[in-house]
Amino acid sequence: MDVDDLTVIAYLLRTSPAALLTPPDEQTTLTGVPESFLPEEVEKWARGELTLTSDGLLAYWQQEWVVCLNRIQYFESALKHGSPSQASHDDYTKRLADLQERQRLIRERGVQIDPTGRVFDAADYAGRFDPAE
Repeated sequence: MDVDDLTVIAYLLRTSPAALLTPPDEQTTLTGVPESFLPEEVEKWARGELTLTSDGLLAYWQQEWVVCLNRIQYFESALKHGSPSQASHDDYTKRLADLQERQRLIRERGVQIDPTGRVFDAADYAGRFDPAE
């Protein structure tokens, strides 16, 4: 099968070629992909959003680290200054707990990718978006 055939099949099935190539959510192992990659990484790779190289993984997890820290700071600030309702407070508390779990996952993966800690200071990532440049 070539790319043209895959595109036609995807069109007929009303989906995308990437969706045909990406394993179902419930599948935890992939054939042909080293087990050293997380399902999240493989999914981003299949969508063309990540390269499965040291530099690609470093850049991805640096970005995720910055996003996660910003979201944690937002929810902590919102909870500190009060939410408009109990439902919002409960929702924010749950979201904060989820983000703290995400932070733990990023920390573990970051150490695996680069034990020097470059993921966590995200200097490489932040430097690419410096407005002074």
